[in-house]
Amino acid sequence: MILKGSPYERGLLQAGLCPEMIGPVRENVHLQLGKYQQLLQSDKAKGYLEEQIRITGELFPDVFEEVKGISKGFDLRMIDLFRFYHLRILLDMDGCTSWAVSLSSKQAVVGKNRDLADENQIFQRVFVHHDPDWQGKKILSLGSLGAPCAYSSGINSQGFCLADTNILTTDHGSGACRYFLMPFLLTTCDNVDQALEKISDLPHAGGGSLALADSHGKIAVVELGHHHLNTQKSTRWLVKTNHFTSAELGPSNLKAGRQSSIKNSEDRLSFTKRKISVIYRDFDLDKAIEMMKSHDQEGGICRHHDEDTSTTISGAVYTCGNRKLYFSDGNPCDSLWYEFSLSNDKNDNIRNQIFKI
Repeated sequence: MILKGSPYERGLLQAGLCPEMIGPVRENVHLQLGKYQQLLQSDKAKGYLEEQIRITGELFPDVFEEVKGISKGFDLRMIDLFRFYHLRILLDMDGCTSWAVSLSSKQAVVGKNRDLADENQIFQRVFVHHDPDWQGKKILSLGSLGAPCAYSSGINSQGFCLADTNILTTDHGSGACRYFLMPFLLTTCDNVDQALEKISDLPHAGGGSLALADSHGKIAVVELGHHHLNTQKSTRWLVKTNHFTSAELGPSNLKAGRQSSIKNSEDRLSFTKRKISVIYRDFDLDKAIEMMKSHDQEGGICRHHDEDTSTTISGAVYTCGNRKLYFSDGNPCDSLWYEFSLSNDKNDNIRNQIFKI
């Protein structure tokens, strides 16, 4: 989907270009909120959301305007969208595995398997965002209808890329929600160093991680807590799943009643590290996609077995040097992969089917 215009116009276009999805998006938001109505009606939740709306308007006015457009287009109240976006701070609703590889001074690659309840796949889209105020910059992102830019991952036309994972933690508070932080970084940053500086200057709501990479070959992973941040850098590779691993944030992992989820996250982290350590010696796109498709071994990152709490609804591999996205719309192991590109400024995107590997 190509979204051109101001933040409000781009938000409005989601519904304008997919009118047949207005009803399903509204129904999904109301369904999710209905499941947790008692929680959301508590004085604590109400006060927190009011503060988050205020903070978002102050920190990320453009993203706030985009959400206004989404609200108008899908005929949803702003408060309900904010409730929906912040559910993932409170609840175990998604997973994901992300990684970043630095290959040379101008070669960095980011991968993400997106894990959600499988009913979310119908809302998944690849977007190109193009705002006249960005002076030619564009954003190619993977996200969902009803959500702001780069709800899962994205890359801009300068080759700066990011992808998130969800992490449940006790270290929450008022601050930047990462779903609003991600489009802000893609809009305002050209490289990893700029992004790290902006992240360090902001208050954060806590929960989740970001894998960052750029066209100069730099990579980093940031664990996002409310009271603490932890940044890991490497000249080789980094991996993140759904638990904090740093000394600062590890003690805040929410573990009560989540033993199987924590073990799954730890297994995927170990598996992906082992795989990358092997393919790094002779890294190529085919090997990266094969890793994204793996699920037979313990810790495999393509998740759709009966015992999995989430389903991998897509796989994404971004190559920063040539600003491309390789994307599977469905389980990475048995879906076709497609190529999208921001490398040609005369086109908003180029899409080519590539065969299953």
